[in-house]
Amino acid sequence: MRAIALLLSCCAVMLAACQHSRAAEPAVLSNVEPGVRQQLNDFIVSIVGGTSVTLADDVLMHSTELFIEQRMPVDSQGRPLDGRHSLPSYRFVLVRVGDSCILQHPGSGKSVRLNGARCQLAPR
Repeated sequence: MRAIALLLSCCAVMLAACQHSRAAEPAVLSNVEPGVRQQLNDFIVSIVGGTSVTLADDVLMHSTELFIEQRMPVDSQGRPLDGRHSLPSYRFVLVRVGDSCILQHPGSGKSVRLNGARCQLAPR
């Protein structure tokens, strides 16, 4: 009888915890303000290195994922060393947790909350 009571109390605690946690859901940006663009750039640069990245005007407004290609190795005159490269792209994912828009880099486990960003759940 004690085992059943213990099991029921554990289930109640777990159910309460599940109701309070917010799941990350795939999202897209509603608009891209300059401050949000800068936050995106800063976070991406912290992952891929370099000084800046080129982002489309509608970055993450139509897709929940963003892929950043690695720069191709070049010689001293800026010409590619090889005709093609097989370096993997960096993948970033935008999610919404509650009212917050969060950009995640699954490869490193790092993420950043985008202050002032407005996002909506991605269409399914």
